[in-house]
Amino acid sequence: MKTKNLFTSLAAAVMLSAGLAGAGVSAAEPVHAATTQTSSKKGTISIKRRSVSATVNNANPKLYAVNQDGKIVKSMDSNYTKGQTIQLYFSNEAKNDQGSVTFYYVDSQTVDGQQCAIYVVSTDVTPSATVPSQADWYKQAQSDQKAIQDAYNNRALKYIVVSPKSKKGAKIYYAYKKSAKAKKVYFKATKKKIKYGKKYKSSMIVKNGKSRYAYIGKKRYLKTSTIKVVSAKYAPVQLSDDLKNLIVQN
Repeated sequence: MKTKNLFTSLAAAVMLSAGLAGAGVSAAEPVHAATTQTSSKKGTISIKRRSVSATVNNANPKLYAVNQDGKIVKSMDSNYTKGQTIQLYFSNEAKNDQGSVTFYYVDSQTVDGQQCAIYVVSTDVTPSATVPSQADWYKQAQSDQKAIQDAYNNRALKYIVVSPKSKKGAKIYYAYKKSAKAKKVYFKATKKKIKYGKKYKSSMIVKNGKSRYAYIGKKRYLKTSTIKVVSAKYAPVQLSDDLKNLIVQN
């Protein structure tokens, strides 16, 4: 059976879906840090896609570069050694009148100027577990991405670090009530200021009318319009171990 002929029936489905095209073994996805009234900082992490380890059965098995039309661009020597461990991501099956062959996706490369999916024939490797279909692999990748993004969105903000915007510094305010039984709180500016360049932790923002005040300790407040957020400290992200292992850069 000629392997090359089997690929003539493969459509664009053998390539990664549009959202993952060219992503290879990992993809950087934007993940929003928790957004509060005082911070809308956005970060980016890199997420590995799930894979199955496999052992190469014989030295230098062939690899097949398949373009977006489902046609073989080139067959190449892999330079894999016998017993080497490689990663498989998903499987695709090619059929013709003579039967069918299963191929495993191992990489994404530019070959002869074309973006191609790189496959190895299933009989050339021994997987350590079942290799998912492309549809199941993609569904799992989307689920992993959403779970990680949700975990970052929902993590608690522990405190922010603030500093005066103006070189003249920022006025200190004190909160008070007109009587011990009064419920309404007032804020009064003092002649004291926080110097420009000084940094203070704030774990509480108080809204009073149209203004907001950041508490910096010792009964002192700063009007948020006069300060800038230098940094923010968040609680650890709550994720299962398997999802934590997918994060390669934070």
